[in-house]
Amino acid sequence: MRKCVWGGNIGRRQGRYQASHSRSLPAAAIATRQTPRRGLRAPAAAPGTLPAFQFRPRHGSPDWRRLSAVDVERVAGELDVAALQEHLGHVTFCSAERLLCPHCRGPADPLLLKLVRLAQLSIEYLLHCQEHLGAQLQAREQALRAADAQLEEAGKEAARRAQEMKLLKEECRRRKKMISTQQMMLEARASYHQCQFCDKAFMNYSFLQSHMQRRHKEESHTEQKKKAQTDKLQDEIDKLKEQLQLTKSLLEAEQQAHVARFSKVLSCQYHKRDEFLGWILRRRGYRPNR
Repeated sequence: MRKCVWGGNIGRRQGRYQASHSRSLPAAAIATRQTPRRGLRAPAAAPGTLPAFQFRPRHGSPDWRRLSAVDVERVAGELDVAALQEHLGHVTFCSAERLLCPHCRGPADPLLLKLVRLAQLSIEYLLHCQEHLGAQLQAREQALRAADAQLEEAGKEAARRAQEMKLLKEECRRRKKMISTQQMMLEARASYHQCQFCDKAFMNYSFLQSHMQRRHKEESHTEQKKKAQTDKLQDEIDKLKEQLQLTKSLLEAEQQAHVARFSKVLSCQYHKRDEFLGWILRRRGYRPNR
């Protein structure tokens, strides 16, 4: 009679094989095989690395029709991950406790059920680890983006500070140059020409003109216009002053001429009066004392 590979004969046949095989092996080899190899055991996970985890209960029997349609050799050869993802939830969370032999309809071997159960628990734990690692990866990516944003902001701040430092250095050099120039002027006790638009001073007027043309061209142009208008007004004022002086001189000359004419007329009138009085006195016989 043919023995069923799904039934309990697997455990009995395995026990007979181990017993017969152990007769031909020495005692040390048997002890070595029965003793667990602790060096190959996987290291235990550190406590607290994963969140609280609990295995889910299994419900429903396997869908044999879907499983029979899967070509395992093709999936393994072509690395068809999509097919694995399609059957992952069904294979992991189906109940294999009522698994029956398709030939004799007897209960499956307990070792086979234990193997399926361990495979399901391992897959569920790996799915939990994958989900946890995905969440950690997402958190790390968010932290990395935040760090990149902070780094970019720090770079902008550093560039702004570098620009401010550059401007301050230029201002310091300009101040030092101005202080040295003023000290030189004070030591030489020479007259200098101060720019009216900034705090710079020059030993020569031509340097001042060059500086104004170079740095204060618009202000200089405006100042030149104002100066031209002022000069024009000053010329007009000078002309008016000259005209006023000329008019004043003419008036004084005319007044002097008028005074001279009036004095002459007055002296003539006095002379005529004296002659008239003398004539009257002579008519009356008055003889002045000599």
